[in-house]
Amino acid sequence: MTGTSSSNGGAILVAVDFSEDSRQALVWAARQAALESAPLVVLHVVHDPAASPGFYHKPDENWLHPMIDVAEEMMDDFIADAKARHPDLPSMASASVRLVSGLPAGRIFDVCEQTGARMVVVGSRGRTGLQSILLGSVAERVAQICNVPVVIVKKPAPKAPK
Repeated sequence: MTGTSSSNGGAILVAVDFSEDSRQALVWAARQAALESAPLVVLHVVHDPAASPGFYHKPDENWLHPMIDVAEEMMDDFIADAKARHPDLPSMASASVRLVSGLPAGRIFDVCEQTGARMVVVGSRGRTGLQSILLGSVAERVAQICNVPVVIVKKPAPKAPK
C-alpha cells in the first residue's frame, strides 16, 4: 500500500520534534486514530543534514552523545509523558514509534509512503515574516509533497491576563 491509500485503511502518522506544538499534534493524532480505529505511528526525524554522525547535547550533562541515542531517550520520555497526561487515549498506548535520520520533510514523506499512512499530522510553530522566509516550514513542505491529507496543529494561544 502506498501513501495514496484510501480513507478506509492506513495509519495516522504524526511527526514530532518534542516541542509543545508536536505534543499537541500527538494528542490530536491519537484522538483522530481512536475515532477512525486506525493505528497510530509516531515519528521523529533525527535531523542529520550531512548524513554524517552527529551529536545531541543532553541539557543536564556536559558531554555530547550520538544523536540517535539521545533522540531515542527523548522519544521514550515524550511518549511516556503524553501517556501519563492522556490516559484516556488508548491509541497512544498502542502507538508504534519510529526514529529515522535525515532531512525532516523528505523523511516524513518516505515514512508516510512506507507505512501507507492515510494522514500525516505535524505541529507548527507558526513562524511568520522573515523567519518563515529564511527558515521555511517543515509542516508547509510536508503539505506540499505528501499525497495524503496533512493536518497542521498549533498549540493553543496563551490566555490573556484578566
